[in-house]
Amino acid sequence: MRQTIVLKPTAKKIFDFLYGPFFAVLDFFMRHYKANRERLDNFMRKEKVSSFLQGLAVLILVIWIVIFYFAPEDKRKQLTQEMQQSFEQLKAGVSK
Repeated sequence: MRQTIVLKPTAKKIFDFLYGPFFAVLDFFMRHYKANRERLDNFMRKEKVSSFLQGLAVLILVIWIVIFYFAPEDKRKQLTQEMQQSFEQLKAGVSK
């Protein structure tokens, strides 16, 4: 059997005063998060958009390979170290 807690009018006012804004803000952000996720899902389902983003990712990869190829040896080592650190942070779930 489930019991419900009935607050007195003054206790309810105090509870609403203390915790009402928190739940209102939480509701606001959750509604916007859900709406934005739905928009992003609809956006990514479009064939042209998804293929464009994939092509853009490949283009960026090719640009970085060209930069690495033409970089001097000391800069290559620095780029390699930076990429290793970035990858380690990505695996650990920590961002700079």
